[in-house]
Amino acid sequence: MTLSPDADVEATWQRNHSSGSGGLSAERQLRVRRVLTNSNLDHVGDKINEKALYQLLKHVKIDPDGGILNLVDNPMGQKSKVPALRKNSLQTVEAVFAAFRTVSNPAAMIFTSSRMLHRQLYDADGVEHLRRELSRLRMGHRIVEFSFIGANLMELSLAVGCILLTLYHVFKIFCHKENVPPVTAICQDAASEKLVSDSPCQKGANVQIGEVNPRYLSEAEFWLADLPRLQNLSCLRLLAYVHPNLLEKRRKQFCNGNDMARAILEGFLSCKDQYLTDAQLAEEVAKVIVQNDDQMQTGEHVDELCSLNPTQALLKLQFYKNEGRLKSDEQHNPKILDRVCRLNLFLFGELICFGMLVTICFMLGTLEFFHKICRCSLILTDPTAPMMTCALFFLLFLNQALGIMHIGWLLRWRVETFIFGGSDAVVSTEEAHIMRVYLGELVERVWGVKSLNGFQKLTILLGLNDDDLQQLVVEESDAKAAVIASIRKYMDKRGLSSGFNAALTYAVAG
Repeated sequence: MTLSPDADVEATWQRNHSSGSGGLSAERQLRVRRVLTNSNLDHVGDKINEKALYQLLKHVKIDPDGGILNLVDNPMGQKSKVPALRKNSLQTVEAVFAAFRTVSNPAAMIFTSSRMLHRQLYDADGVEHLRRELSRLRMGHRIVEFSFIGANLMELSLAVGCILLTLYHVFKIFCHKENVPPVTAICQDAASEKLVSDSPCQKGANVQIGEVNPRYLSEAEFWLADLPRLQNLSCLRLLAYVHPNLLEKRRKQFCNGNDMARAILEGFLSCKDQYLTDAQLAEEVAKVIVQNDDQMQTGEHVDELCSLNPTQALLKLQFYKNEGRLKSDEQHNPKILDRVCRLNLFLFGELICFGMLVTICFMLGTLEFFHKICRCSLILTDPTAPMMTCALFFLLFLNQALGIMHIGWLLRWRVETFIFGGSDAVVSTEEAHIMRVYLGELVERVWGVKSLNGFQKLTILLGLNDDDLQQLVVEESDAKAAVIASIRKYMDKRGLSSGFNAALTYAVAG
């Protein structure tokens, strides 16, 4: 029997679809079929939907494995995300420059601070020379002299300490042998299915996730924490901790009250070995309160109780106990609620410690900033100072001033908090461990991609940023493209489009 061309193409598509692309999504299958059969497109832009603006996030899907399984050369039925990690020319230059800053910044810190300390402490007229220099700035006071010496000593100690920490992680990388067999894609896929399953029997502490070689955990720490830290290393970074727009986020990271409250609730419910989640603890507390208060037996009140965090749930239980409305039984231990006063004392002490930490960081950061400005002014106005010394110190100060707030780290931290922190925007200890394991697997996968050469892998690890993580974790569907096309036509008809962009488009495309 002779097939028509369209029928032949259709048969070819059916044969390819049945043999090797069973893992393709329905949207990708439809797109491939339209191309192979030369079918007409459905002009979704003609369907103007004013409600589309309220459905723009329906396309957002989180990859259960974080895109790890897509970092392969020849994916079976999946879209490879290796091209998303490839760096273009500009990003490659940025990675090379980041490597240069990683080496030059701590080296310049050690050189300048050690040289100044040697002159100030070991030369015969070192202190007197420093006093004369400060007198030029009308600050010839003994306290200022000691402040300058302390700032140099603090900067030298910081540089040496961070370099030793980096070398320690390098030592751990070479010490850990690759004795853990690589986890197959099937095992990781099965682990991902268990983690995202809605079945309660598949969730919990018994889920066996593929073991990650400790070497790659240390590598992730080296590439994604140590090297970026060395690029902008200075005592000026203390000012980033006390930035007014980040104080609340720092406080949430610093505070540990929910963990303490969770421990007290587990003792009250006698479930320390069950490792209940915060939502399950809140649910158990809601059951206790509803059984002791008939007025709370409504859907609205129960939903409010189930949404409490451990600290709020514990305070709610203490309120009922103080009111004498909490019945004692064999399943619960009301006496342990007397330890809530310890929790309140702990929270107050935690707040005091955070305030002291912020004050110390602000004082030390301000001292270092004052020292840098004065030192730069003295060197630039000293006629005997070599030009190379002036240029070196100025460039060092410029690099450290630009790195007071590490923008790259801040953006990546924001994406990591969004992905791993959940709705409370706080990365707990357990979530931080999950993040470390994910980044370790990511580094392992990058080294295992054969289509990338060594230099490309180095640029990826040196320049891994928030865009890379978002492209790995977030998946999009054709629903967004349809919504965007509909909104574009809607904006054109209502005159909401940018006139400048329209003029540029007309000039380029006609």
